[in-house]
Amino acid sequence: MNWIILLILAIIVSIMAYYIMNHGDKNNSSEQNNKSINQLTYYPYEKKMLLTKTEYAFYMVLKRKCDENNLLICPKVRMEDFLNVTDRNNILKFRGYIKSRHIDFMICDDKLRLLAGLELDDRSHQNKNAADVDNFKNKVFETVNMPLFRVNTSPESYESQLDGIMKNIININRSNANHTAKR
Repeated sequence: MNWIILLILAIIVSIMAYYIMNHGDKNNSSEQNNKSINQLTYYPYEKKMLLTKTEYAFYMVLKRKCDENNLLICPKVRMEDFLNVTDRNNILKFRGYIKSRHIDFMICDDKLRLLAGLELDDRSHQNKNAADVDNFKNKVFETVNMPLFRVNTSPESYESQLDGIMKNIININRSNANHTAKR
C-alpha cells in the first residue's frame, strides 16, 4: 500500500515539475527568453517581400484610389495593434485570438484614424478553417463598429470592387469629420 502512495506522490511531483518548467512564472519566462536572445550567435532569417504578388497587384490599384481621396493604406496590420481586449478577467484568452492575426489592408484618414479594413479573399478562403477565421474577423469588426470589406482576388474586377468600397469609405470619413467638427 505504501508503494502506491509513493508512486502517486512521484507522479504528482513529476507533473508539478513539468508544469513549472514549461508554464512557470511568465515574467521569469520572459526574462529567460530575453537572456537567451542576448546569447544568440546564429540568426536564421532572411528578409522577404511584405506583400504577395496578388496583394501587391491589389495594393497598386488601391493606392491610386486612396491617393485620389487623401487616404492612407497600412498593409498587414496585426489585429492586436488596433484592438483592445475589454474583458479584463479573460484578457489572455481573448488576446490570444487577435495577437497573431492580421488584416490585409487598413484604410486611414490623413491623421491615421482607422476608417475600414480590407481583406483579399482568394481560393484559400474557401476551406473550413479560413472561413472560421473570416467569420471571426467579420464579427470583431461589427463589434468595434468598423466596416471590413472583402475583395475577391480577380485583378480585372479590382477597379469596380474598389469604386464601391471607396464611396463607402469616403462617406465614413465625411461622417467622422462632421462628427468631430460638431464637438
